[in-house]
Amino acid sequence: MSDNDDHARGLSADLPVDLPVDLPADGPVEPPADRAAPGRGGSGRPAPDRGPAAGEDALVRLTRRLDAFAAARSWQPYHTPKNLAAALSVEAGELLEIFQWLTPEQADAVMTDPDRAHRVRDEVADVLAYLLQFCSVLGVDPAEALAAKIERNEERFPVPGRGTGAGGEADPGGGAAVDQSVDSSDDRTG
Repeated sequence: MSDNDDHARGLSADLPVDLPVDLPADGPVEPPADRAAPGRGGSGRPAPDRGPAAGEDALVRLTRRLDAFAAARSWQPYHTPKNLAAALSVEAGELLEIFQWLTPEQADAVMTDPDRAHRVRDEVADVLAYLLQFCSVLGVDPAEALAAKIERNEERFPVPGRGTGAGGEADPGGGAAVDQSVDSSDDRTG
């Protein structure tokens, strides 16, 4: 996302580190009531506390900061699931753009170039910011969703020599294989 793209009402990696936020310490911020209504996808309940893991605590803190950042600027009306999914897609495309036309060797060395490394970190931050905001609006716990997905992939794609996954073959790519079965609920991420 470009820094001068105010109409998108998005966030950039340049969030202030010391944003003053006075939010409750117990659990993620509950989605606004209008987002939790039937037909808007939200459950109306805050995500349950997931325990003391540092990564989960960091995600909760970052989500609260992003929620507060958007609230302080009255951006919530723009932060619909559709808009956030679109913004997430755009930012993922900007991350991909950094690697477009690079050879595999050049792509492996991207982080050795300070300018490109900075762009990669900024785009990763933008993707994560929109993903966390998307999850907040819909009441999805991203750490729980990922843990459940990993468990399903471990069952579908067992370690070679220990059986096969649902597709009949072990995945040589470490769990990123595409399931060829017809299932409209499958998100094609493995």
